[in-house]
Amino acid sequence: MQLEVDTSAPAVAKVSLTVPADEFDREVKSGLRHVSQNMRMKGFRPGKVPLKVLEKQFGEGVRNEVKESFVQRAYGQAMEENELKPIAHPRLTQDDMSLADDGSFKVEFEVPLRPDFDLPDYRGMSVTSELEPVMDEQIDQAIADIRQQQATPEPAGDDGIDENGFVVGDLKFEREGNAVFEREGMRLNAQSVPPGVEAEAFEEALKGAKDEARIELAITIPDFVEDEDARGQDGTCVIEVAQAMNLVPATDEQLFEMLGDEVDDMDGLRKFVSERLAEAAQEREENRIEGVLLDQILDQCKFDLPESMVDQQTEARLAQVEQQLAGSGQTEEQIEAAKDEQRESARTDAAKGLRALLVVETIGEKEELLVTNEDIDGELSRIAERNQSTLEEVREYYGQNNLGQQLAIEILERKVRRFLRENADIQAPS
Repeated sequence: MQLEVDTSAPAVAKVSLTVPADEFDREVKSGLRHVSQNMRMKGFRPGKVPLKVLEKQFGEGVRNEVKESFVQRAYGQAMEENELKPIAHPRLTQDDMSLADDGSFKVEFEVPLRPDFDLPDYRGMSVTSELEPVMDEQIDQAIADIRQQQATPEPAGDDGIDENGFVVGDLKFEREGNAVFEREGMRLNAQSVPPGVEAEAFEEALKGAKDEARIELAITIPDFVEDEDARGQDGTCVIEVAQAMNLVPATDEQLFEMLGDEVDDMDGLRKFVSERLAEAAQEREENRIEGVLLDQILDQCKFDLPESMVDQQTEARLAQVEQQLAGSGQTEEQIEAAKDEQRESARTDAAKGLRALLVVETIGEKEELLVTNEDIDGELSRIAERNQSTLEEVREYYGQNNLGQQLAIEILERKVRRFLRENADIQAPS
């Protein structure tokens, strides 16, 4: 096996591997003999199956395994002999690893490397807090929101629904008198505007709606209807109201009962809400400060990134965009146009994300901020609780989808961000 390693390009090692034909052939024959030792074939004793027979049945698979074995050995040897720190393993397919005409195995691959960079002094960085006290107006609004969240539906009656009410009924899109889309038992309010209907017109038409009302609105037939000829054409949105309901906000007593022993009067309710608002504001401010501190470090860390890694992360982000748009009913043309429009920003975000990852890992190593099995189990338990699942089910899901490393990175980032904040010089707002 002959190996050449070129590290002249920034943040990447170019490895050239050559395996002479006779050496490659020996490995293949050895692999075939190993197969023979572990198989039973009619007419032959174990270990005595002729190589020609084995070659016909297993040759291609064994050659592929030998190629992958040589690549892995070359990768390990190149990294060890040149004292290189890889970020990821080489990405090769069988099409990239074909044999030469003379039977030798020649392949070239790139290994993205961890760039060398110096960290700035990240202890005691200065940042100004933007935390503000909870105001009475915020408490009033929060209590009003809670009342509305805990509201109970009641028939709207002769007055019809108000701005917070809703209707239950059948929804239909018509074109030239023919229905091209129908849904029964839909619950609609001012915020659930049917696709293709003007929002203001829908909100206005819904006001005062009563039982058995019929609402008709102009619509541009959306692209998800089955009738392709109707898509994009003018039509009518018809709502046949079965029930018109208003939401009656929760009373003081209902709120007190909901919060149990912690609250028994309005002063207690205001105190409870104020504390929750303060906790939420504190959490947001801590997240903001951590982001500011990490950005300060990134601004001072200048280093080259492996282009292949940036390319992979960019495509991964665009794949998420494609999945989201496809789920919302966008056409292939619309999806491709959106991806082209967002490609540059996706690449910028991918590069920043990689820089942040490398900085976080480097600080984590320097400060010995380890991710333990207890950390992993704790996070998986919280995920299981949020999703009303079991720890075993969540652990199996993460294992099957190879998400363990990503989870460990997320935990490490939280540890590093918290470390930076706890060791920062946080100034009071002026």
